[in-house]
Amino acid sequence: MAINTRRRAPAIKLKIRDLLEGEFVTNADGSKALHVKTDDLLRRARILGEITGKTVVEPEETVILEITDNTGTIKVKGGGSNWSSDLYLELKELKEGILVDIVGLVREGVEGQIYLDVELCLPIKDQSITLLRDLEITKYYTRKGLTNQASEGLATAKKEQETLSRSDEIKDQILALLKQEEYLEEGCSFDEIKRLLNLTTKELEPELRSLQSDGEIFEPIPGTFKYV
Repeated sequence: MAINTRRRAPAIKLKIRDLLEGEFVTNADGSKALHVKTDDLLRRARILGEITGKTVVEPEETVILEITDNTGTIKVKGGGSNWSSDLYLELKELKEGILVDIVGLVREGVEGQIYLDVELCLPIKDQSITLLRDLEITKYYTRKGLTNQASEGLATAKKEQETLSRSDEIKDQILALLKQEEYLEEGCSFDEIKRLLNLTTKELEPELRSLQSDGEIFEPIPGTFKYV
């Protein structure tokens, strides 16, 4: 009996821009792969980014997500006849604004656009994963001899680290405020937190969402927050 020794193509971790700047080539067997600047011929890829758009196609049981990282935006498609209904249901429940880690098959759309056919989509709560991914990709760039991209990746990782440090600082300030006796019973409004901590809406909103997601605070009534 013949044994199929064909290995599954690896899902290479890259930035979204790397995929968007790639070009499809036709292999000897007639199949297509995406040639990217790391000189890889991609059949599968792994990206990390925020959901910035979502379309649910009910009749086809398909979900189309727009995923954005700090280099670009790409569409990913999940569900349909190629995959189980479980994947469709999982993608359908995802909300815009959350971070996801996606593994998918690299595809060419009808107008030549590049997208991913989702195999796996994992919601990410720990924002520090973005820093780790940036460092992993930077190391890969270096191994592939892409010194300019590696330097850019290190700069991005440094900026990400600074952003995470600031995020942790704001979360600590919010928790310290909500633990004060005067706010333990009734909570504190969004506007009051913003005023007392001298924060902008853009700075405060994501940290409140993150603390809620982690179960450290809750919203007894819309716009008011309490420590658990």
